[in-house]
Amino acid sequence: MSSTTDFATASTGIVSKREDGLPCVVFERRLPHPIETVWAALTAPAQRAVWVPGIRFDPMPEAPYDIWFGDECEGPSHVSGVLGAFDPPRELALGSIYIQLRAEGESGEGCHLTFTDVLWYDNKRTKTQFANAVLGGWHQFLDRLEIWLNEGRAELRLAEVDYSAIDVPGRPDGE
Repeated sequence: MSSTTDFATASTGIVSKREDGLPCVVFERRLPHPIETVWAALTAPAQRAVWVPGIRFDPMPEAPYDIWFGDECEGPSHVSGVLGAFDPPRELALGSIYIQLRAEGESGEGCHLTFTDVLWYDNKRTKTQFANAVLGGWHQFLDRLEIWLNEGRAELRLAEVDYSAIDVPGRPDGE
C-alpha cells in the first residue's frame, strides 16, 4: 500500500501493481481477532464450508484448490490450481490470490489482513468496469469473513458494493 493511501481507503480496496508489474486489487482490513482465529476461518475446511463454500482446499503446502464463483460472477465460474504460499498463520496463496496476516496489538488480540488479487483484464469490458467487478466481489468476500469472525454466522447473500460510485485510488478510470 502506498504511503499516500489511508487505511480507510485500503479497507474498501485500491488498484495497484505487484512487484512483477501486474495490476492488482488490494484490500487491508484490521480484524479484532487473534491471528490464529483469522487463519482458522480462512483455512479450516469446516469453517470455510459455512461462510465461503465455493473455496475448497486442504490446509497444507502445495495442496490442490478449487474456487467456484457465484452465478452472478462475470468472470470464470471455476478456477483451480495448487496452493502457492502456505505459511501458517501468516501467508496463503491460491493462484493469483494472496492473503497475508500480521498480528496486531501488544498481546496479539488483533490481526491485520492484506488481500491481493491480480486483475486479469478481459476484452468484454473496459479496465474500469472489470476493476469495479473484481473490487465488488472481493469486498463482499471480506465482509462475509468479518461477519463470520464477529458473529459466528454465515451471510451468503450480501449486496455487492457498487464500485462505479466510489473513488478508487489507482483504478484505470475511463479505460
